Amino acid sequence: MDNTFDPAACIASECDATRNFIDLLRCEQRVLEQADVFTLASLTKEKTHQVQQLAQLADARNRWLVTLGYAGDRSGMESVLNDRPAASALWKELLQLAETAVHLNKTNGVLIDQRLRYNQQALTILQAATQNSGLYGSDGQSRPFSRGRQLGEG
Repeated sequence: MDNTFDPAACIASECDATRNFIDLLRCEQRVLEQADVFTLASLTKEKTHQVQQLAQLADARNRWLVTLGYAGDRSGMESVLNDRPAASALWKELLQLAETAVHLNKTNGVLIDQRLRYNQQALTILQAATQNSGLYGSDGQSRPFSRGRQLGEG
């Protein structure tokens, strides 16, 4: 990579990609609230793709910083931007967008955890109910439930 790298254009691209990621996280949040498992699966693929895109943009920026002799991180970027006010404003916007994305992602993680706990509780109740109830045989007579295999057994 050469020194003609345009930090403002790079950061603007990162801002756009982060906005798209935020939109996806908000969509994911709605889907989690609605417990739409099928839509969630497709969103997970898109989320993975967008995270990879964001990582590639950040890697390109960090490589550029290193070629200039700066640290390939936030402090290096802030040092380089002292002389570039347009890029500096975009950088501040990117940092705010990143904070929003982190907050949304954490919230979605909590929603996922709640959904998993709810499902586990429901499974536990169903397993207990089937262990305590009898079944009817082909002759119509009640017979005790045979344990058979438990959920999750191989």
